[in-house]
Amino acid sequence: LDIGGDFYDFFRLDDGSWGFMLGDVCGRGATAATTTALVRHTARAVAPLLPGPEAVVRAVNKALLQRPHSHGTGFVTLVYGHFTPAPSGGLDLTLVRAGHTLPLHLDQRGAVHPLDCPGGLIGISDEAYLATCHLHLEPTESLLLYTDGITEARNHDREQFGEERLTQALGHASSPLTAQQTIDTLTGAV
Repeated sequence: LDIGGDFYDFFRLDDGSWGFMLGDVCGRGATAATTTALVRHTARAVAPLLPGPEAVVRAVNKALLQRPHSHGTGFVTLVYGHFTPAPSGGLDLTLVRAGHTLPLHLDQRGAVHPLDCPGGLIGISDEAYLATCHLHLEPTESLLLYTDGITEARNHDREQFGEERLTQALGHASSPLTAQQTIDTLTGAV
């Protein structure tokens, strides 16, 4: 799905895990849509063939660098990962953050922790800086992926919502939030 320059996707892999991505393409219109399609389809095509998220994001980066100039030259931010149901319950996640907003881990107590997962933009250099991050989510925990459309939303005084307000809005819950409660909380706060 493409929302302006933002896109997301998730898909089942042959080994029973799931691939997921959330990203943002530089620009708008037909050129951005072409780049979005390239990212999504490359990731889906190579994910079953490569050993993990970092290799998938490197393949996407290579595809971006090899696109014709007529298809755009802008950068992409991306969170791409795999999750698998854990035998003991919850989910095991492996992900790569390529210049995208920091994922937020909402723990069992309802506390919010930015996921320390460094990584640079893709689509601009062969030497993309990427690191693989691992996280186990217990059944009552969540991982929130979001785009800068939330943090850059402005009020009537042109003040940005920002990452601090995002964290505060989610951190005021007295217990872990369901997915729908998280969406409702963020929508209300923004």
